[in-house]
Amino acid sequence: MALETTDLFKQTLSRAKGLHHMTDEEVKKVQKVVYSITKDVAEICEENDIPYMLSGGTALGAVRHGGFIPWDDDIDLNIYRKDIDRLADLIEEKYPDKYYVVVPLRTPGYYSSFVQVQLKGTTFREYLWQEDGKCGIKIDLWILENDYDNPIKRRFQGLLCDGGSFILSCIRMHREKKEVLSLAEGNKKGQRLIKIKSAIGALPSLSRWWWYRRVQHWFSMCHDEHSKYISIPGGRKHFFGEMYERAKFSDTVKMKFEDSYFPVTKDYDHYFHVLYPGDYMQLPPPEKREEHVLYELKFKDD
Repeated sequence: MALETTDLFKQTLSRAKGLHHMTDEEVKKVQKVVYSITKDVAEICEENDIPYMLSGGTALGAVRHGGFIPWDDDIDLNIYRKDIDRLADLIEEKYPDKYYVVVPLRTPGYYSSFVQVQLKGTTFREYLWQEDGKCGIKIDLWILENDYDNPIKRRFQGLLCDGGSFILSCIRMHREKKEVLSLAEGNKKGQRLIKIKSAIGALPSLSRWWWYRRVQHWFSMCHDEHSKYISIPGGRKHFFGEMYERAKFSDTVKMKFEDSYFPVTKDYDHYFHVLYPGDYMQLPPPEKREEHVLYELKFKDD
């Protein structure tokens, strides 16, 4: 059900009436901004021996297009949990007036499970509740977590992570019920899913911060930096759906992305088959292409 919600937001609600649909020119401008952010972040990582790699659709873009997927308007990176705070500190120290760094359990009022690096002075408003100055054009950093070697402990960790993610999704649905129901107008399946998850999230939403801290703790509960497996429990397919062998996944190769080269897992064929079942080298039909739910877009020169 959690994955169904992801698909709902990315493919159905993103086409709802009343939202801003970017022109091709705007997509190109956003791509230029996020590419610049990525080069700055990558430079800091390489200067400070912080491992990173292109993630998700960005990695697919490198392999399939040598750059952006033409309609994609963001960039995703993978970063290990142990490096997140140090990287955030380094970005804030080097670019205090340029970037706003949003980190789980560190940024007040933030309830997502990934890191954002936002360009100050811009707006990329995906949700009505986002505050001015805290919803800039950004890149997302997805957190790689350690998984227990012991299969029983790993199973327990995964159940906590995926169960906790579902609870957070239900809390979010309850708090944003009015907005998402409006966006899903005319989509009976979508509205039914929203109402069910909202009902489940009603009680835990009374202790939202407690649940958020618990889930982040479950994500990072294994401290073995040499465990056989790693996962991205905050990712689109969650703990069990995005579990990888550390040695294979962490072994990277530099691949061309636009006019630069960035690391991508050498095991990208397996990685893409996990994320994009079928022939990932074939372009999806227009109705299957992902778009962001976007209310407002402003560039620095607007």
